[in-house]
Amino acid sequence: MNPTSKQSEQAADATEEVAAEAVDETEAAPEAEVVALSPEQERIAELEGDLEALGAKLRMYSESTDRMRREFEASKARIQREHERSVEGDKTKAVIGLLGVLDSLDQALASTEDDGPFVQGVRMIQKEFGTALAELGLERFEAMGEAFDPERHEALTVMPVPDADQHNKVVHVMKQGAVVAGKVVRAATVVVGKHAGSDPAVN
Repeated sequence: MNPTSKQSEQAADATEEVAAEAVDETEAAPEAEVVALSPEQERIAELEGDLEALGAKLRMYSESTDRMRREFEASKARIQREHERSVEGDKTKAVIGLLGVLDSLDQALASTEDDGPFVQGVRMIQKEFGTALAELGLERFEAMGEAFDPERHEALTVMPVPDADQHNKVVHVMKQGAVVAGKVVRAATVVVGKHAGSDPAVN
């Protein structure tokens, strides 16, 4: 065997030995160590999970509470509005009913020229009664001289007038109109002027 062949064999043997050692070292290398949590660490992790779940529930309950509070406030406001409308409606009905009594007192006083103690007493009652109704929101209006308005006036009849400026205007009031809370609850019963040659405006 020539020296070159012997050297080649030696080199191959050395290479095989190095490879074998590498394989042995690889097989002998320990596996990655799995770190075990202590009982305290496991409990902390568990509590952190519970805390996160509780936080989610708290947010959900908070949103639900806010929604319920908004709904409650809206319902409260609606009930309050309905109550106010009901009270206002009842008050208006009461005022309209009592208005007839005030009309009767007015007519009784207008039909007498006597100014004795009895009539003075009735006049005092009329004044006090009118004041009480005014405090409930009643306002009466004469309508004399106003342009005819079917929302405020009920034309009992028409009457010829010599002045063109009086055409289609109230020239006589039979019964006063009444307003409660800015709403006409009774139109004034009136006579409307009609000037010859003017266009008719009252049916």
